[in-house]
Amino acid sequence: MRLHTTHALLGGLAAVAAMVALNASAQPSNGEVPRGQSSAAPSSSAQSADDSKFLQEAIRGNTAEVKMGELAKQHAQSKDVRDYGQMLIDDHSKANDKAIAAAKSMNVTAPTEPSAQQKQEHDMIAKLSGSQFDSMFMDHMVRDHQEDIAKYTAQARTGDSSKATDYAKSSLPTLKEHLSKAQSIDSKLSDRSSSSDSASPRRAPQ
Repeated sequence: MRLHTTHALLGGLAAVAAMVALNASAQPSNGEVPRGQSSAAPSSSAQSADDSKFLQEAIRGNTAEVKMGELAKQHAQSKDVRDYGQMLIDDHSKANDKAIAAAKSMNVTAPTEPSAQQKQEHDMIAKLSGSQFDSMFMDHMVRDHQEDIAKYTAQARTGDSSKATDYAKSSLPTLKEHLSKAQSIDSKLSDRSSSSDSASPRRAPQ
């Protein structure tokens, strides 16, 4: 009778040991996530920091665009460029009010000045005048709005904060309109420049 009991105990212990070994083999020994399971999602604090950074850059960008618009009204030779400058002032002032409101709702400090690079670009273009100013200004507007659209599109797709993401989505149509007009004016200025060059009399060789 004792022999049977011993065999039963040994069998039970063997079964328990087998289950423990099976469970141990299912867990990775090096801390890696088992295949088929996803790793932990990015922390909400990291995403919140990205949203805050986006809003701060947006506010700096809006402020810079307003200042560039004022510059166009002062220096531009072409009426199209001056009108474009007024559009920048109107639209980016409104956009900035929305961006600042979104930042305040998230307890994000709103910048009051453009970035150092934006100031440098402003000062460089401010030294120009006439057709040279018009050409350089519109080239800058095309590049600047292309970069902005890329940033705002990324925020609209991947942003976590509803306030920052909603602001990005609502701003994209205006930014795309600005880009389209900038490209149109830039193309028109290039055509005028080409026509002027071809119409200029050439000196006869001596």
